[in-house]
Amino acid sequence: MRLRERGKRVRIRSQAASPRPVPVLEPTGRFYVPALKPVAARGRPKRRVRRVAPLWGWLWRNAEPLLWGAVLGALALSLWFSPRTQLTRLEAAGAPPEAHAELYALLNPHLQPPIALRDTPRHLERAVQSLDWVQQARWQATGVGQARLTVAPREPFAEIQTANGARLFADPTGVLFRPPNPDAKPTSGVIRLAQDDSRLRTGGYVEGEMQAALTILHAVSRRADVHRPRVQVSRTHGIRLFAQIQRGAEPPVAVQLRFGDASALEQQLPTMHRLLDTPLADLRQWEYVDISAPGSEAVKPRATMGGQP
Repeated sequence: MRLRERGKRVRIRSQAASPRPVPVLEPTGRFYVPALKPVAARGRPKRRVRRVAPLWGWLWRNAEPLLWGAVLGALALSLWFSPRTQLTRLEAAGAPPEAHAELYALLNPHLQPPIALRDTPRHLERAVQSLDWVQQARWQATGVGQARLTVAPREPFAEIQTANGARLFADPTGVLFRPPNPDAKPTSGVIRLAQDDSRLRTGGYVEGEMQAALTILHAVSRRADVHRPRVQVSRTHGIRLFAQIQRGAEPPVAVQLRFGDASALEQQLPTMHRLLDTPLADLRQWEYVDISAPGSEAVKPRATMGGQP
């Protein structure tokens, strides 16, 4: 039924149109009233607005992983700062006994607890490698609270003797250093300087005439018949090689080879090897051989026995 009221159209729902419960008679003679079904709302269904979960809801849903994270974090911190897990013993392997005191004084400031085991090994390796006589240092964990620092000293390939009596050593690559052992012996030979050289600095490299002398020692160190080689470097007399040649049971022969300024060292080295292969009977008759000019060698006969200054 529709009515007009003050010029407006309104709709009044009739009570007859509304659903009413109807009693139902069962075969047993009992009556019951069925429940009414909800009437579907007309029009578009209302959208449900999802509310943002509060913080406590998120914490409740993630309580288990958060609890495990807190437990593991507390365990890691307890192990990090526990005295049982701190570094208590550090073994320096490979270093000569004369260097133990120097290594202890160098490493002690880096071992104050708590020790960050992530950065400390690299710091210790760099600190030890800063020593001129150390070629390489490597950190290795050996157990709880224990570690080993393996130190590889430089090889004393050549001993360098200055005019004032000072002693330095050079490794095969030419790095100058002073070994902890004052009685160290060279593995190849000796370079003797007639004048002092200001370029001799520990940690640096050999230069100029000393580089040529080191190359000569490299060449003769591969020969089994050359013993006690010594290279003399002088601004006046140039570079001279003194050595002893011994083959089999024959007595050794002292030889002297003069290279001059060694400006043509690449051509002089094959000449040197050819002369060192000369029979010992011929070498005994020579006082020295001048090979400063490749291809024009000059031999001075030996007047008296000897020939090595």
